[in-house]
Amino acid sequence: MTPTVPVPRHRDRALALVATLADRLRDPARLPHATTGTEPADRWKTTSLASGYAGISLLFSSRSDAEPDDRRTAHRYLGLAADSLKSQPRPHYGLFYEIAGLGFALDLAHRAGGGYAKALASLDARAAEGARGLCHVVETVPLGPMARFDVLDGLAGLGRYLLLRGLGGSAEMERILTALAAMLGTTEHVGRQVPRYWSTTPPNWYPTTDRALRESGHLNLGLAHGIAGPLALLSLAHRQGAVTDGQEEAIRRLVGLLDRFRQTDEYGVFWPHTVSLDTFEGNAPGAGRGRVAWCYGTPGISRALQLAGQALGREDWLRLADDSIGAVAALPLDAWRADHWSLCHGWAGVLHLLRFFTDGPVGARAGALIDTVAERILDGFDTAGCPPLEIGHDGLRPGNEPAGFLEGAAGLALALDSYARPGRTLPWDTVLMVN
Repeated sequence: MTPTVPVPRHRDRALALVATLADRLRDPARLPHATTGTEPADRWKTTSLASGYAGISLLFSSRSDAEPDDRRTAHRYLGLAADSLKSQPRPHYGLFYEIAGLGFALDLAHRAGGGYAKALASLDARAAEGARGLCHVVETVPLGPMARFDVLDGLAGLGRYLLLRGLGGSAEMERILTALAAMLGTTEHVGRQVPRYWSTTPPNWYPTTDRALRESGHLNLGLAHGIAGPLALLSLAHRQGAVTDGQEEAIRRLVGLLDRFRQTDEYGVFWPHTVSLDTFEGNAPGAGRGRVAWCYGTPGISRALQLAGQALGREDWLRLADDSIGAVAALPLDAWRADHWSLCHGWAGVLHLLRFFTDGPVGARAGALIDTVAERILDGFDTAGCPPLEIGHDGLRPGNEPAGFLEGAAGLALALDSYARPGRTLPWDTVLMVN
């Protein structure tokens, strides 16, 4: 269902920043690489959809209907990504990495202007191989890290790639859906019974990460790394007619987990990022409201819940999704804990997610909030200016910002371009598991 997106109040300012960012990204030879980006172990950062050449190509493929020269720019980035991939002995299969990531970027370039059929066929076969291998791991090893099933690395992202490529009826897609449904079964972990979606590792290894999450793992609720990602995939697949035994029950049970761990404060409904073992067993309170973002927090979970409600015709789930976005609208922006403009964990991701809530009971508030978030982004660039951009994920030079898609300038430009020109149809946002 295509949402009705309001006329953007900051259209001209947004388009001007998009043009500036595109100009900065137009010549890859002008972009330095992060200090670790040229080491063999870190070449994925140069190639990948998340932070490298493949992700930057999405911006130029998306703009090529109005800017024909951008098709050549996209092709140049895709060629650099393909050349980099050839030098990697063990590339990552995941959607935001090299195999499925480059395939996704090539698919969008093909939709924009044709071509790439041979390369796409090769990458489709390799992505299917990766899906079979990861399914085998999930089927035979009861527990492991969240990367086994999540959107960035795991089965949810690979399944979204197969759907995009018209492979929803493939044996690999059926196996992914079956494996994700089976992960709702329980297994023993440190003497307790937990669902197989339990991650044996913490959400990160920061020094501030709670000791309980380090020692006992966690249940991740977010869209990027948690159970909201498989929920979105199962729902999107259902909508496209890719359905297996147990899939609808899996959707209901995943929604049940989200419902079990939702919380309410003075602003309304929200979800914490993670659930500890003590919280899972009812022996400790929830973690509280975290960042408002695509990767973690309420907006990404709200969209997954909305997709589930649309797939199974559940008005109660749709109302809960709307209520949670209403709570986001009530929460002061300074309490969002967003400290960046990126798609992943910053303002741009929420800017784009809100468009799916502009119809229905919270439509007016979502529409007004879209303009408010856009203004926050644009004012920040007016104040600080456009920073130098760099290929890579970390190890950037002081003062530089990532050039890439997930945490960088290319992703921001895509979100702002979609804000300013909501009728454009190239499905770049399917990689975010929101559509």
